[in-house]
Amino acid sequence: MDGDVLCVGQNPPAATMAGPFEEKGPSLRVSARGEGPKAVTSTVAIVWPCPLGVDEYAAAGRDVEVPRPTCPSCAKPMIIWSGYPRTVRAGDDRLIWVRRSKCVPCRVSHCLLPAFCLLRRLYGAEAIGAALEAIIDGAVAREVADATGFPYTTVRDWRRRHRERAPVLAAGFAALAVELGAGAPELAAVPERAALQALDRAWAVARSRFDAVPGRWRFWSVVSGGEALGTTTHTPWISVGGRRLIPPVP
Repeated sequence: MDGDVLCVGQNPPAATMAGPFEEKGPSLRVSARGEGPKAVTSTVAIVWPCPLGVDEYAAAGRDVEVPRPTCPSCAKPMIIWSGYPRTVRAGDDRLIWVRRSKCVPCRVSHCLLPAFCLLRRLYGAEAIGAALEAIIDGAVAREVADATGFPYTTVRDWRRRHRERAPVLAAGFAALAVELGAGAPELAAVPERAALQALDRAWAVARSRFDAVPGRWRFWSVVSGGEALGTTTHTPWISVGGRRLIPPVP
């Protein structure tokens, strides 16, 4: 599940996923190989900007409808192929059905992960993001854990991973904002604060240019390919117009 890459540009896409954003201006394309499908992809997961709430998605069960993507490797349409159950903790635990797509020529399958999830994380993206924001605003992990009912060790791990990933996240989201037409954002010297500021700037610019942009923390998941708190040791997961935007991990 490593190696997610985002590409934003005008080039014809090598693979597409039907309409994550309705365009107001030039198209936003996201890709695993600098070519431009309309979703963030990796060798295993494709994170798509699901508009459904967790409960609504869970209630649909195996009948949940997902966009049909094309293969990020060969650009041929993939088939929707089975799936698997996964638990998401959003208040209570919700059992959801994660669809899979399969490229017959490449003999590779990809899970189609809704944007309210992060890879290898039980809690939803919104819950994790809100907890991190509270800590960045000055709360301590113990206070956040007590207020939310989340395990302290879980909140502490989120904070640790975000602190380690913050320089990468700040650079990537700032570069995305610039590519979408904004000026270079002024970021705080503290990496965790800078990561949040860059996210806010990229999200605001995307919302001004595209319809149906997902909520802030789902946008965070989509752009990072579900790896916002990933344990990858290599970067970048973002490139624009074929150019790498995120520097090597410090």
